[in-house]
Amino acid sequence: MCMILIQWCYFALTAFVTGFAVLAPFERRGGYRVRSAVSVLMAGLLALNVYAQYFSLFAGVGLWANALLCVFVAAAAAVLRKRIKSFFKRKMEETGRGRLFLYGFLVLLFAYGSSRGYMHYDTGLYHAQSIRWIEEYGVVPGLANLHSRFGYNSAAFALCALYGGAGLTKYPMHCVQGFFALLCAVQSASLLDLFRRRRAVLSDFLSAGCVFYLVAVFRELVSPASDYFAMLILFFVAMSWAQLLERRESSPVPYALLSLYLVYGATVKLSAAGMLVLALYPGILLIRQRKWGQIACYLGLGALIALPWLARNALISGWLFYPFTFADFLPVDWKISKGYADSDAAEIQVYAKEIFDVYQKNQPFSVWFPNWLAAQSALDRILVAFAWLAVPVSVLRLAAGTAKRAVSLQKRARPECREWGWEGFALLEASALLGFLIWQFGAPLVRYGYFFVLFLPLTAFGGLCVRFFGKGRGFRTFAALLVAFLLYRGYNLGNMVLELCGEPYYIYQQDYGEWPAETYEVDGVTIYVPLDRGQIGYEKFPSSPVVQPIELRDGKTVESGFRQKDVNGRAGEE
Repeated sequence: MCMILIQWCYFALTAFVTGFAVLAPFERRGGYRVRSAVSVLMAGLLALNVYAQYFSLFAGVGLWANALLCVFVAAAAAVLRKRIKSFFKRKMEETGRGRLFLYGFLVLLFAYGSSRGYMHYDTGLYHAQSIRWIEEYGVVPGLANLHSRFGYNSAAFALCALYGGAGLTKYPMHCVQGFFALLCAVQSASLLDLFRRRRAVLSDFLSAGCVFYLVAVFRELVSPASDYFAMLILFFVAMSWAQLLERRESSPVPYALLSLYLVYGATVKLSAAGMLVLALYPGILLIRQRKWGQIACYLGLGALIALPWLARNALISGWLFYPFTFADFLPVDWKISKGYADSDAAEIQVYAKEIFDVYQKNQPFSVWFPNWLAAQSALDRILVAFAWLAVPVSVLRLAAGTAKRAVSLQKRARPECREWGWEGFALLEASALLGFLIWQFGAPLVRYGYFFVLFLPLTAFGGLCVRFFGKGRGFRTFAALLVAFLLYRGYNLGNMVLELCGEPYYIYQQDYGEWPAETYEVDGVTIYVPLDRGQIGYEKFPSSPVVQPIELRDGKTVESGFRQKDVNGRAGEE
């Protein structure tokens, strides 16, 4: 735990200065002042994750990547020192002692949660190995031939490698996901403003949903699972988006920046791509203002964020969106076969639907859904039921809003008839509806889409509550229910803290697990294979789930990459 706090100081310093540097041009030219330290830190983490991915294309992401980062941070801090000092002075004046005490408590709480707990199965299966490959080699062509799950290539693993402290600490650190959770917890603390403003707004419901999720995954923050990164990014975007609309922010800059976070979220977990529909809103604002140069700039920045992830995909598996094969134009010798990739994609879907037979993947919804629902926990069944109840409510709200908007456009002489920011709220709800349906009919494993299961009912029913019960007596009822909810989740959280207090991780973080393995050789390189063909951990490196019929592309070095052998033992000419 103590090592995590030290590591987080490094995270905060490098991410804040980087974020301040990358946001400075938007403040200067876009005329928008960044208000939140969390927004600066998230911008820095995004930029550093992209930096780590670009760096991985040329070398392992370790000491040298951090050395260059420190040089940049020192130079940027020197150049921006006056503006940074002014920012901190303003924030200290705006933030009361009670809120500072709360933030300090959250730092200790999430450092504690990130130091111990349940290590996700997939972390032992391939997450830890993926991170180590990035630390050691950056990227290796055909790595998915060694272990197909390496082809999933979450961008978050590059950031974990950058901040992993490989070779500098006693154990490899894996506390980046806990830092993301801490930032979301600080962001959701805006929920307390409810009692000062004495009326409910949509962001209150989204913040409450974030609190619910943070408590739900608290015991698993020790695991660098890509699902958690993606869900936390989406919660941050949704809360921030609603808060911007609620304070009637008219500048397209902050919405465009949040849209860049959504591009980033899609590179962390492709299932988050449905939320990109939100990017239409800043596009609408910029088109209305005829700011074509800014549109081109944001599109270019989105491409800049996605490019290293796409390049890594192509190098690791030979596909741009493995295991999906709709983009098939890379004729490389390390390419995973289309049949295998399609089978892998089908296995993800049938496993998530509780079918477990890839040949039954085309079962109709009426057949697999009841079996799937019965297999979920009682709480998850309740959440899914609320989400489905929210579907018709959301559709009706969007239809009614569209009709009202059409009427208001015909009454341009009466601006009071036009509801401010309607497109922003409508797209927020549309993204919730689209995201849930894509998750439910695609790969409905709850941890893949916890955000969408919560997001849809929170926007649909939360929007109704704000409209009809947001003030007066309805507000008092809502506030009472909110206090009861926070007390209940606090009780759950307290039980988790007590359950984990006996674990001896107050100095160092809980290490990755380790499992017994056997070995085989590929052109002189020793490969570990777990005895149960499952988890392997971090130390036994490199590994594959089974003995693979592969070879080194040059027959000598790992850096050249892996490819499948043909029936004659050769992959053919390069």
